Amino acid sequence: MSAEFLITLGSKTDIEGAFTGLYVGGRNEPRIAMIGRSNVGKSSLINALVGARVARISKQPGKTRSLHLYYWKEASKIIVDLPGYGFAKVAKTEQARWSEFIGLYLKADKGLELALMLLDARHGPTALDEEAIRFLSFKGIPVIFILTKVDALKNQSERVKRGREVEARLAELGLKDVSQFWVSAQSKEGLKDLARALGG
Repeated sequence: MSAEFLITLGSKTDIEGAFTGLYVGGRNEPRIAMIGRSNVGKSSLINALVGARVARISKQPGKTRSLHLYYWKEASKIIVDLPGYGFAKVAKTEQARWSEFIGLYLKADKGLELALMLLDARHGPTALDEEAIRFLSFKGIPVIFILTKVDALKNQSERVKRGREVEARLAELGLKDVSQFWVSAQSKEGLKDLARALGG
C-alpha cells in the first residue's frame, strides 16, 4: 500500500504529547499540512494523491474535528489533514476552537515543511479562505495553493478567467508569484504534477 494511517490528534493533550522535536508519534518524516474549507475536497485529494483510500470521505461537510496523519510512502512524508473550516452550521465557538486548535498544532510541529491551501476552483478564495491565508502568513509557513474540483469548470476560457481572478485576489493579500496547482480528484487532472512537486 502506498500510504497508511498513522494517528489521530483530537485534543490539546494529544498534540502536546505527540510532538517531540522533529518527531511525531516516533516518526521524523517532513510534514505537509492540508488546509481548506470543509467541503473543498481535502480527503478526496489525499486519497487521489497517494493512490490509496486512507482518508475517510464524509457526505456531511464539517465532520472532521481532529488532525489525521497519514504516511505517504512514495514521498517519504507525512500528510496532516487539518479540520476543515467555514461550514455554515458550525457555531462561533467551534470556529474559535478551530483557530486555537490549529494554532497549537502549528506551534508544536517543528517538522512542518509546507502547507497546501486548498481553494475551490469554482469560486476562488472566499472571505473565510482569506482569513485562513492571513493566519498562515502570520505564522510564516510556506504555502502552495491548490485549486480543487477543476473538472467542474466548463471550458478553458472559464479556467483562464478564474485563474486571473485568483491571482488578483492573492496579490491583494500580498501573495504574488505563488505556486498554484489546478487539480481534480475525480478526473486526476494535475495530480501527477502536484505529486512530483511534493516529492512523490
